[in-house]
Amino acid sequence: MGYWARVRDSVVTAKADVRLVDFMLLAVLCVLQYPLWFASGSWWNVVELHQKLENKQVILKQLKDRNDLLTAQVTSLQTGSHAVEELARRHLGMVSKGEVFVWVIPAKGTPNHRIKTTTRVS
Repeated sequence: MGYWARVRDSVVTAKADVRLVDFMLLAVLCVLQYPLWFASGSWWNVVELHQKLENKQVILKQLKDRNDLLTAQVTSLQTGSHAVEELARRHLGMVSKGEVFVWVIPAKGTPNHRIKTTTRVS
């Protein structure tokens, strides 16, 4: 066998070794990338958790606003009689002396809410 034949055989062998090394590096890269894309701490999971967090923060804001409103109502009921009078008028239909109770029934095209009003007669 000549010199060039041995060189050609060594190049072919080197190419096969390089292909094996390339394949091994690719396999290692895939194994390292798997948790980043598909495991519990993956990018997809992080994005989903951020969306859930934003939804929870919106709900929390709504609940906080509702609690603030209820706190203001409780404070108003504890400190003055005007709020108690307003609730009695609105929910129980109570009127005081000298007032006339008027109940307005909305037309068919409007929402079906009962509207109660009271007017003072002087």
